[in-house]
Amino acid sequence: MARILDAYQNGEGFVAYFDFFDDLIFLTGDGDDAAICFYQMKSRASSAWTPTRLASRPAKGDLPKSIVGKIYHNLHEFGVLVRKAAIISNQHLQAKYLDGSKTGPDDGEILLSALSADDHGVLVAAIEADFPGDIDPRHSEVLVYERIALDMQSFRQTLLGMVTEFANAIGPEYAVSAQPLYQALLSEISRCTGTVASSAKTLADLKKQKGLAASDVGALVEQMKRRGRTPTEWWPTVETELIADGWKTIPLRRLSLSCLEYWRARERGDAIALDLHRALAELLTEHPSLMDDTIIGTMVAYKIAGSISDPVGEPYTGQAALLVETMESLG
Repeated sequence: MARILDAYQNGEGFVAYFDFFDDLIFLTGDGDDAAICFYQMKSRASSAWTPTRLASRPAKGDLPKSIVGKIYHNLHEFGVLVRKAAIISNQHLQAKYLDGSKTGPDDGEILLSALSADDHGVLVAAIEADFPGDIDPRHSEVLVYERIALDMQSFRQTLLGMVTEFANAIGPEYAVSAQPLYQALLSEISRCTGTVASSAKTLADLKKQKGLAASDVGALVEQMKRRGRTPTEWWPTVETELIADGWKTIPLRRLSLSCLEYWRARERGDAIALDLHRALAELLTEHPSLMDDTIIGTMVAYKIAGSISDPVGEPYTGQAALLVETMESLG
């Protein structure tokens, strides 16, 4: 999710594939500009990774057996299309660089060929054992280790914080929609990881089953924008018209607070607010011709067309709910 949000913010055109060849694949461009990045996720509860652990080869099993061999396999299969083949973990890689200095938790992405001759040699030996014969010299350019600072116990809260920053960067008024956006992204990613691509006969089928494109993220962002349009954002427009119609300060204040109370109750999933939301949505859908040139005229027309009563014991009125739904239907 973090990688997808980062790519989207950077304006990259991409399709992310999940649990297909590798844990995560980023496909960008097409034709001569096509490029693929592969990411293999390896979490550890404690202690760092070492070249020896990445090169470890169990006695049984099909080739490739080692972790580094599995990530090299992508280069072996896709050749020049591979821009990056990365091992990603929450723990850092404990090794030495060519100059003898030690790697550390803050190093982020490490090109494996930048490690010392001994450490790099251990990895290359494992690759050669998994792939007898000459190995692709581009392994020195594309094989990397990357440590990301996501704690295994609290990564969900960290990701929600990232989504909140993402939404806030689009507009401060959308920060309230960060939780629904996070859940929507999580749902889409879970859908992709929970399916088998064996039935896919075309690239379009594969994308539908296992992929999430920049355009899909864009569609979720547009949903967030529509959801994130709060009464605070559109109230000045309504207030101007109501004042012109003769409304006074205290009734205006009451209606403003009532609109906000209804919107908040609906956003947190309150049953009464959701029932009212569905009834009003049906009313607005059934009578589109009642849309007037003025907000007041539209509200009066819809109130006459349907039975809109005040919910009992709630801090908002039916009029406020109708105003919220009407303003949101206007986009």
